[in-house]
Amino acid sequence: MIDAEYIDTEYINYVEGLATPPEHLVCSECAQLLTRTNVILERLEAELTRPDTPLRPDHEVALDWLAALCGGHEAVTALKAAPLTEDGLDLPVVEDAAGRTQLEAVAALLDEVAADFPVGEVGNALRRALLRLWEIDPLVVDRPTRPAQVAAGIVWTVLGANGLAGPGGLVTAFELKERLGVTKMPSAYGKQLAAALRGFWPWQTQRPWGMRDLPDLEPLGYPDLLVSSVRRRLIRLRDQACLARDGGSPR
Repeated sequence: MIDAEYIDTEYINYVEGLATPPEHLVCSECAQLLTRTNVILERLEAELTRPDTPLRPDHEVALDWLAALCGGHEAVTALKAAPLTEDGLDLPVVEDAAGRTQLEAVAALLDEVAADFPVGEVGNALRRALLRLWEIDPLVVDRPTRPAQVAAGIVWTVLGANGLAGPGGLVTAFELKERLGVTKMPSAYGKQLAAALRGFWPWQTQRPWGMRDLPDLEPLGYPDLLVSSVRRRLIRLRDQACLARDGGSPR
């Protein structure tokens, strides 16, 4: 019979995982290390036994991505492929003379850059982006920012939304930088403008794996900043996703 006086309950509790190592068995640093090891093992065990999160259906991922590009699921439903027109693209009346001069200077630069692009609708998209920025947050367009810097940011942002920026697109960052005579790459000017356009829209969504042939579009939330060729491809994806959602064949 074992005398209870000689039973080391601290050691037994440690071996059974009920307590930290007793100080008389290990040094304090080793005890801390063993305790941390036990915590890590417990977390790993919990992670391994956690039920797998079911994968979302491809059509849900596709529709959410389209919603980020267009500004919501209702906008995706209403998406049309008609070419962008010049309707409603006149510059607004600006009472402040300096502000009016700034707006006109940016618009003129956008027109000059767009004239070099073979896609005619791009010019309309650039002008509409300028007008929308002036309406949403005039401070990102107005002085002290130079007109060329604003124009560089708008061009890069809109082309990115259409998958037309960079190598293989209409213009590279270096070419646009040289074209407008700015000191930084256009993306540096475009970040603030893109953020102003997006607002608080949850734009960070996953592009559908099944549509990797689509360009990597920059979600802005405005379909009227997308040229018709891009919207046609998005409409095709929308129709396929809706068909799969409703139980039909997505082909």
